[in-house]
Formats: sequence, structure tokens, C-alpha cells
Amino acid sequence: MTLIEKIKSRKLNNKGVTLVEVICAIGILSLVGTAVVGMVLVSTRSYQRGVMEIEVQQEAQFAANLIGDLLKDAKEVIPAEHTGDPLVIKKDGDSGVDVYQITHNDSDDTIWLKLNDKAPQLLAERVNGLPQVAPMGGNTYTVEMNVTRSDSINNFEVTNSNNARNQAPDETSLSTDVSATILAPSEMVLEPNQKKAIEFAVTGVSDKRVNWTIVSAHAANTKMDGNEIQIASDENHETLTILGETVVRKSDGSPAGSAVMFVYIRRVTGFNMTSQLISGTDGMAGARYRVNVSLTGLNMDKKPTMETDYISPYKVKWSGHFYNNGAEVSNSWSYYTLTINEGDSYDSNYAIVQLNTNMNAGTRFVLSAVAQHPKGMDGSNKTNKSGLSYTPSFSDTFTLEGHIYTLYPGNFYRASDQAQGSLEEWTVKQLVGQANGIDPNQLTVFKELRYKVRGTNNWTSWITMTEGGNAIRIQEDSWMFACDKDYDIEIRFGARTWSGTKLYPTNLGESAYTIKTGLEHAKIRFDVSTNKFNQTAIYGKGPLSNPIRMSAGTNLYFNVNNQEQNKQSETGIRWDRFNKSLIIKIQKLNGSNWSDVQIKYRNDWGNAEVRSNCDNGRALAEMTRMDKYFTFSQKGTYRILVGLGSELGGDQIKLLVYNEWGRYFETRNNNNYYLWNESTGEAIFYVKVE
Repeated sequence: MTLIEKIKSRKLNNKGVTLVEVICAIGILSLVGTAVVGMVLVSTRSYQRGVMEIEVQQEAQFAANLIGDLLKDAKEVIPAEHTGDPLVIKKDGDSGVDVYQITHNDSDDTIWLKLNDKAPQLLAERVNGLPQVAPMGGNTYTVEMNVTRSDSINNFEVTNSNNARNQAPDETSLSTDVSATILAPSEMVLEPNQKKAIEFAVTGVSDKRVNWTIVSAHAANTKMDGNEIQIASDENHETLTILGETVVRKSDGSPAGSAVMFVYIRRVTGFNMTSQLISGTDGMAGARYRVNVSLTGLNMDKKPTMETDYISPYKVKWSGHFYNNGAEVSNSWSYYTLTINEGDSYDSNYAIVQLNTNMNAGTRFVLSAVAQHPKGMDGSNKTNKSGLSYTPSFSDTFTLEGHIYTLYPGNFYRASDQAQGSLEEWTVKQLVGQANGIDPNQLTVFKELRYKVRGTNNWTSWITMTEGGNAIRIQEDSWMFACDKDYDIEIRFGARTWSGTKLYPTNLGESAYTIKTGLEHAKIRFDVSTNKFNQTAIYGKGPLSNPIRMSAGTNLYFNVNNQEQNKQSETGIRWDRFNKSLIIKIQKLNGSNWSDVQIKYRNDWGNAEVRSNCDNGRALAEMTRMDKYFTFSQKGTYRILVGLGSELGGDQIKLLVYNEWGRYFETRNNNNYYLWNESTGEAIFYVKVE
């Protein structure tokens, strides 16, 4: 028998497993089975716990999301103040404000949602308490809830973050009290005497009443009556501030809601008329005038975004009237043509007047302009929103009159026997006699004037002028006017009865017999020349930075211009009445100060006698009186100052003046006048001696 056969023979003869082997096998199997079952049980329990946690978290997250959705459209959020109170969220609904209440049931750890008066609905289970809503800034709120498993072993926290879309942009705190919103215009434009009801709505509270108050300065009669504002006729404040507060108050006494409104007051406060001759000859046929009116005031322009009832306050009503000897003519078109331009800005209203006839003595044209806005109504049309007038009214007139005098071009000047205008004496007598029922032959024409220094408002009383006859001039009366000042002058004409009663042609307008003119300060022209400088007819050479240049020891010729006598209307004087009263002062610049320089004269004869304020001592400058030239012996910077007068004696101006009270003529002396002006350089000649 082979080896393989022997091995097979043994296996075939194996009689089986012993009992000990079986017991051992069973024991091993039991140990292995117990371990497997334990492992399966642990896995099953872990799975079930995970499923439960997911379910709890999903349920809580659903509830938090739902609360977050309510917060997004919330008008008001009121958290619970005490245990058992609900969390309240208010939002707009289809028929008003919907109120959502979220409550917690401590007995079974559930939260419930109730809408208005409907039955509550289960929102979530296993919630430890009422969800907490907290502000995080920028309208962001968090919703926090603690949920638990049924075996109370583990707790889970769910957080949701939401933006409240319907609350103020930077609101960061939750209302802990009642809150309301007043919906009303923020601005409006009103006018004197206007009444206006404020249209408004209130949300958030059931009581819709609002108290309206004017909280800024205002006129005494500007007031609120409920929600209606009444603007006083004399309201001059530019802007009013109106405060609205709900009747419903919070627990601290403050209003549940408030609103602020600004009321802009529109009214005309200024009116200015100007006129100018734009072509032709003044007062003659064909002359054209432009008359402008500008209006100013408060809030005059339309506010496009808020105003649909705008009525322009810039409107002006024009009317023209032509009179002949005090009576208005009917066919005015033959006397003048009027063209009107209307606009909606402060300076866009003007009229063009063209004369179709000469303005003869006794004729008068009056153009009136009236601001329409303060009138309230023009016929059946409103000129402001209220249709009621307010004060003051604004108007002005432009007048042309046929004068009883004729003026020649140019300003008046002193001491002249040359007429600067003419007066129709017989016309004056006729007009005065006609107005007063007096024979013109029994009247004597007189002239009188009043004046004030230009730039002041101190008019003198009316003074009877010395001059008689038809000529209009200022000759003997020159003594009243200082040569170094500018004046405004009015000259008027009338007639005196034998008893001395003064009468005026008042059947004409005032401008028909009154001249309004000016008297300029004296100006003296000189011819100035050196070896480096030559100029004819100048009033002064300046400034100091551009002096007349000359060499020491050479001559500066300084002569009154030989055409001066023909320039009286420009220079303000008749030169041949003043030519022996020239005052010369010379000063030298020492550091920053000017010091007087003594002058030595070479001879004492000549047409123009020149006087100096310093005529003795050592000569720093020499001047000839005949040829009128200076010689400066030392280098430096000098200035020559010019004036008029009789400071050092010699011939003086003698003016014949009529003494009205004594009824005789008397002579009066002229005074010294220093004409130089450091601000303008007039009558100052700067010299650089090199």
C-alpha cells in the first residue's frame, strides 16, 4: 500500500468530532455573537439619536425662518417684558395692521403662532423657551431658540439673522412701547392770507389724531387750527417749522409718532424802477426810453418738485397816461407808443416808451407799474394763491414833462456869467397866474435853490437865488459852495406877487419847474513838461510809482492850460475868476513821511499869482511866477499839491451876493481850498529828481 493510499484510508476511517470540541465551538460562537449584537445595537442607537437631532434642528430652524420672514416686513417689534408675555410682531396686512403673537407653552415646551383673533397654530415642539429677538445694528435682527431632545440630555441652539425692510435705515434698537408713523408732506409753499389743510395719515395705532404746532418764529396772526394753517397778512418770516405729534403717547409720555414740515413763505418785499434814454433826444418826438422794474422777495421762484399751484410773483401791470395842461388826452396813441415785456424773473419786466410828439410846456406823460402779487386779484384772476391782498403794495411811476426851462449839456460851475440854461419867464407867469387866478403882469419870476454835499442827505432849506432874468447859472451865489466838494443841487422856479407871496406852477408836475443837477468840485488843468516828460492838459500825475522824471537843476514847466476857460463845465469853475488864487504846496518824501519844502520865487510879476504855504527860509525849490516853472536843486522824490484861495493875501475873489432880507447886494470873500486828493491822485503831481 502506497503512502497516499494510507493517508486516504485514515481519513475515511475518522469516526467524527468529540463532545469537548463541540462545547468549545459553541462557546466561541457565543462570544463572537454577543460582540456582534452589541455593535449592532450601538450603531442603531447612534443613528436614531442623529435622526432625532436633525428633526429637532429642522423644526426649530423652520420656526426661526418663519419668525425671520415676519421680521422682514415688520412695522413694529415688541418683545415680551414678563414671563408668559408673547413676542408681538406688527406688519401691514390687507385690511390694516396684522398682529402676530408668538407664545411658549411651558407644560409641553411648544411655541404657538396666533394671527389677530384667529386660533393659535403649533409652530415648533421641544423648545425650551420663547424665541429671543435681538437687534444687531443696521436693521439686522437675530432670532435665537433653544430646543431639546425628548430625553432632555442634549440642548441645541438655532440662530437666524434677518433684515427689517420697513423700518428706518439706521434703527438699531427694538421698540419697547407703542409706535406710530405720521405720513405727511415734508414741505409746502404758502403766501400771506392763505389757508391750507395738512393732508396726513397715521399708521401703527388705531387713534389717528395728530396735534399740529408752529414751533419756529412767526407773525402773531399766523396760527394752526387743527390741521389747517393760516398765514398772516404780515408774515415776513421766510420759513416756518411745523411739528405734528400723535395724540397716542408712549409710556414715558412722548408721542408714539411725530413728523416735521417746513412751510416756505412767498411774498414780494422789494420793488425798484429804473429808466434810461436809449435813442433820440430827451423830451422830443422819436425819443425812446426803457423803463425796468425789478422785484425781490421771499421764495419767489417755483419749487418744481413740490408746487403745482404756482402763480408768478414777478408780474407787473403797466399803464400809461398823457396829460395836456392837467387834463388827460383820449387819443394817447398819437402822443406815445408803449411796448410791454413780461417775464418770470426779478429783472425781466420792462416797458419801451416812444414819444410821438415833443414834450412842450404843459404836457406830461406818466407810466405807472404796479406789482400784481400783493394785490391778490386783478379783475377775476388771482394774482396770488389766496386771491387776497397784502401790504405793503408796490408801485412806481416814470414821468416825462414839458419843461419851462432849457438846460445846456454839462454840469453847473462856479462864478460864471455864462448861462447854463434859460427860463421862459413869461411862461412861468402865465402858468402861475392861470393856476391862481392872477394877472400874469402882476407877478415877478424868482429862482431858488437848495443843496447838499454829495453822499449825504442833509439838504439846506430853499434859498432865493441872486440871479434874475431868463439866464440860469450860478454866479453871485458861488460863495455858498466850497471849491473842494461835490454837491447835489435843485433849482426851482416860481412867481412872486406884489405882496411877496411865492407861487409855483403846480398845474404842472414838479419836474416841469424843478432842475435836479450837480456841482462838481473845482478841477484845474495844467501843461507839464521837462526834458524827460511832456503832457498837455492834465489834472494830476500819479501814482507815486510812475512819477514825472527830471534832472536836478533843470526846469519843470507847470502852467495852467490856456484852454481852461473853455472847459468850465468839466472843471467846475470859471477860471478867469480864480486865476490869481492858485495855491502851490511842495513836499519831499523823507522815509515814509512827506515834509513841506520851502519855495523861493525868482520874480514877482506875471498873470497868475502863485502863493505858497511856505515862502521863506532856505530854498530847496525855485519857481518863476511869470513862466511858471520849478527848479529842484536837490535829488529826491517830491510832490506838488494844488489848491485855490488867498492864503497869503493879494487879490482875492470878490463875489457880489444878494442879501434877500436887506434887499441889497454885498461882496463876500472866497476861502482857501486844497484840491489835492491822495486816494485818487487828483491835483497831485509826483516828481522824481535824479
